[in-house]
Amino acid sequence: MKRLFIIALSIGLSMVITLPAGSSSDNPKRGGTLTLAIRKDLRVLNPLVRTSSTDRSIRDLMFESLLILDGNGKFRPNLAESWKITQDGKLYTFELRKGVKFHNGQEMTSQDLKFAIDYTLNPKNGAYGISLLRSVKRAEAAGKYKLKIHLKQANPAFLSFISTIKAFSAIPKESVPEGIEKISTFPPGTGPFKFVEWKPKQRIVMERFNEYWGHKPYIDKLVLKPIKHATVRFTALRAGDVDIVERTSYEWVQQVQQGKIKGIGIAKSPGGKFRGLTFNVADPPFDNKKLRRAVGYAINKEEILNAAFFGFGVVDNQKYPKGHFWHFDGLPWPEYNPGKAKVLLKEANYSGEVIELITAPGEVQETMAAVLQAQLKRVGMNIRLELMDVGAYNQRERKGQFAFRFRGGDSDADPWTTYSRHLLCEPDLRKRIANVSGYCNKQVVKWLKMAETELDGKKRKGLFRKIITKMAEDLPQIYIGFIPRFYTFRDYVKDFSTGADARFRWSDGGVTHTWLDK
Repeated sequence: MKRLFIIALSIGLSMVITLPAGSSSDNPKRGGTLTLAIRKDLRVLNPLVRTSSTDRSIRDLMFESLLILDGNGKFRPNLAESWKITQDGKLYTFELRKGVKFHNGQEMTSQDLKFAIDYTLNPKNGAYGISLLRSVKRAEAAGKYKLKIHLKQANPAFLSFISTIKAFSAIPKESVPEGIEKISTFPPGTGPFKFVEWKPKQRIVMERFNEYWGHKPYIDKLVLKPIKHATVRFTALRAGDVDIVERTSYEWVQQVQQGKIKGIGIAKSPGGKFRGLTFNVADPPFDNKKLRRAVGYAINKEEILNAAFFGFGVVDNQKYPKGHFWHFDGLPWPEYNPGKAKVLLKEANYSGEVIELITAPGEVQETMAAVLQAQLKRVGMNIRLELMDVGAYNQRERKGQFAFRFRGGDSDADPWTTYSRHLLCEPDLRKRIANVSGYCNKQVVKWLKMAETELDGKKRKGLFRKIITKMAEDLPQIYIGFIPRFYTFRDYVKDFSTGADARFRWSDGGVTHTWLDK
């Protein structure tokens, strides 16, 4: 048991510490409606399907997981008050919180959670969490408030999986039909807000759940308003049409910080989103490792971040930042060296052929692409930019019909999920799912499979060092750095803060702790 505890602790410590931003010393007031402008709308109302990105942030307000990770990266009780793990790591027993109510007034029991797990594990349902629960053998309702989860094999990352609704959330037994992705309304959840209505491309409305077991929101109603373009979102904020805005453009953040725009507050997510460049390593020209490494030496990362993100980015070469438990120093990543890039281009027999860089529309993407094009031109590479809509862009990626492209993302608490989806070999390179680079190295796959079940923390970290070292050598991806995300809000919005992954609600803050001073 001690060994498992060490693993769990190491995962917890790996999270970025988050401190509240934009807080107030006044006494919170109850009441009012908070309107939050978001960049994407909901896609489906099934809470167990597509539980990532914006869908997850929205559902986090209404649905909950067994555990949570707090602002210091520690596992904290949530719907489960306590848990035990057997010595072999194959049985997890959870004592559930008593008296938790669903939004329909029904009390939550272990049968409800078993249903959610069983539903997720059924491949016919298309649940996002099936990949996170791949080590689960079965769930058992061992008592009204006791849930047992039996694993096929030990999985040191399992606690981190069930500390998020990406794996599954609590819903009443049989409240969603099998095999149907699109349903007409959300089932009841246990979260601090309950669903009222969804008008696609217009608004999502929720209201405070007064029987919530935990910290009840101060506001009466929350309206989420999808506004695709960042400038339009910020214009709506300045006009008073919305109270708070997510993903504020760096240009506007800079102006607020410089005092050029008054009456607007800022909340920063310190964790940031990593940005990088992904090569298609399965096809010419970047099936040539020397050509990939030449690009690596030609890139001035700081120049790219300064141009596209107004200096807010932090240069790095991995998916976890420097000082992080899962960041490794001393690896053979290429550093900016144009001279070395030119030497490698010759060794790769590159002689000025046109290479296409595909990019989606948007000021950030287009700026990054233009700067990279100029940098590669300096060492003798001929790069043509191909701007296309997001649908075509993603289709080209899945079919492997690209040379290289920019990609971004978030890092999970555990490195296995962060890296494995991009490193495990996929059977059909013309129907790529997660491993868009097409990189397939049998030794890396072997190390990943060992790391998936290794309970010894020191050995597991050693395996990941080998994996990341091999990535630094083969370079299927080049990581450029981390970009913080910003919320901006009217000055009457009090005590709003965001966590490391910039969601609307986190363990100790977000819209659940926000109140209106007007």
